[in-house]
Amino acid sequence: MRTPFATALRWLGRNRHVVLFFMLVATIALGPVLAATGKSGHVLNICLGLTLLATTLAPMRDRTVARAFFVFVMATILVGLAPIGGGVGDAGPATLALWSAIALFAAARAVRYAMSSRRVDMQHLMAALNAYLLVGVFLGALWAVVDHAWPGSVLSGGAPIAGGLAVPDGIYFSFVTLATLGYGDIVPVTPVARGIAVFEAVFGQLYLAVMVARLVSLHIAAEPRDRTP
Repeated sequence: MRTPFATALRWLGRNRHVVLFFMLVATIALGPVLAATGKSGHVLNICLGLTLLATTLAPMRDRTVARAFFVFVMATILVGLAPIGGGVGDAGPATLALWSAIALFAAARAVRYAMSSRRVDMQHLMAALNAYLLVGVFLGALWAVVDHAWPGSVLSGGAPIAGGLAVPDGIYFSFVTLATLGYGDIVPVTPVARGIAVFEAVFGQLYLAVMVARLVSLHIAAEPRDRTP
């Protein structure tokens, strides 16, 4: 007989991509709310940590590696959010940079899973969406790290941002760059910042083109099989 904990883990494993998708959407929506209310960004950092934890739900072939990866991610989250030299949830630039690296690794795994599909189904479609959102959200955190490490890397209204780029603003700028909208309210000016912006813009366009082509080809290939009596 399964325990409630085992049942919950089994449900999370089956619906891991849906859980991660809603965590990412909640994280994106939380930024403007916190900015509008003037609340602390600690809540957003905690949400980023939980989102990162949700990426560990994706299975790996080697269970030992999977457990080690889970422990490593959990340790980085706990250390990053621990009240060491600040309040609870006060994730510093080093923590955000490490989280971004882990998220990009998780995004690469999601892309590999999405591309391995033989049919267009919900799980693989959600994995493709999650990869895109993971890059947008955690490169947003990386933008905040870059502006902290090299003050004045991005300008707002033609002037450096007092106190550095906040994570919610970084996520906003990340998705503007990823979608190549180019509003111009936040502008990268240093070589490092411009390099990241170019990478993100190129990735966003190529990812959408390749993924749409893949999904369309799978759908066309599945039609003859569906019509076979």
